[in-house]
Amino acid sequence: MVVAKIEAIDLNKPWYYTACNFCKRKMARQGDGFEGNVQHLQHNPIYNCKTCNKDFEHAIHWYDLGFFSYYLVVRVSDDSKGEAKFLLFNNIAEMLIRRPAFELVQEAAQEIPHFLPQSLTDLIGRKLLFKITIGTYGQQEQNSAYVVDLVIDDADIIQHFDPHPYFVNFNDYESEED
Repeated sequence: MVVAKIEAIDLNKPWYYTACNFCKRKMARQGDGFEGNVQHLQHNPIYNCKTCNKDFEHAIHWYDLGFFSYYLVVRVSDDSKGEAKFLLFNNIAEMLIRRPAFELVQEAAQEIPHFLPQSLTDLIGRKLLFKITIGTYGQQEQNSAYVVDLVIDDADIIQHFDPHPYFVNFNDYESEED
């Protein structure tokens, strides 16, 4: 468990992905690198779920059906000014944001992955308690993100775990002339 403040949303990758309606895993858009009818792909792309081994035609707007999941990478810091990247998958991110990914995709002007909706920018500056997974053997690849298993935004619980609560005692700063 670690108390950390969200400093930024990492936009090196999109904050969401198109999810399979059956298994909720990421689907690949066919046509990326495909020399086909680009016009057709823009209006009617086909997605493939490798887990289910199925193709899905994007005949209707995917965001109307809610087939999106969070893949939210945040940069965090603690009181020691140490920084790390934390990855929040769909269930954890949705509990924190209190909105499903498809609503934010709609807000982000229909699948513009690097546009940050207000609900995501509101996370910046928030101090939270994170339970993270550290990779096998306690190490992680350089510049990769720790996976968040649980996030708590309850101030009382955070204060219990935070060794250095942000607290200013103004009596310590009274002038000696008084």
